[in-house]
Amino acid sequence: MQVAFFRNLNLGQRRSPSRVQLLAAFADEGAVDVLSHQGNGTVAFRHPVGRSPQDLADAVVTRLGPLCEYDDVVLVRAVDWLRDLGLASYPDGCELTLMDGPGPFPEPLPWEPDRGEVTVLAAGARHAIVLNHRDRRSNGTPVVEWRLGVPATSRGAGTVLRLLERLER
Repeated sequence: MQVAFFRNLNLGQRRSPSRVQLLAAFADEGAVDVLSHQGNGTVAFRHPVGRSPQDLADAVVTRLGPLCEYDDVVLVRAVDWLRDLGLASYPDGCELTLMDGPGPFPEPLPWEPDRGEVTVLAAGARHAIVLNHRDRRSNGTPVVEWRLGVPATSRGAGTVLRLLERLER
């Protein structure tokens, strides 16, 4: 099982698909067991043998363009990889920021940028676990994009944990 994290996709809003359109795009690309989690562009799915999950998700983005003008980044991670992050062990207010970085995270951890909005508690080439310093603020994406120069997208740790729990049922 894989999870696609779409950047700047909010179901039903301008330049974003409806849930029906999103699920149909996955089905049209051969995905099965597709589950849209919340309205923020988080989708669990199984991909056909012989096709990479990232290629499938990229093809979904291509399908969505003519429907709603969506054209942004999607990052795919395996459910087991997400479980192994141990998000439940981090403090409240943390979020998972995903990116395909140019290499290992370049700062010593924990790292608090001069901007003072976040502390990066853990990180690798494909993720950062970020503690926001203000409630209900999401600063992982802009901080990681600024520091690494690559597109990123974030989800609250609670969102990811609820998805993992939902998939275990």
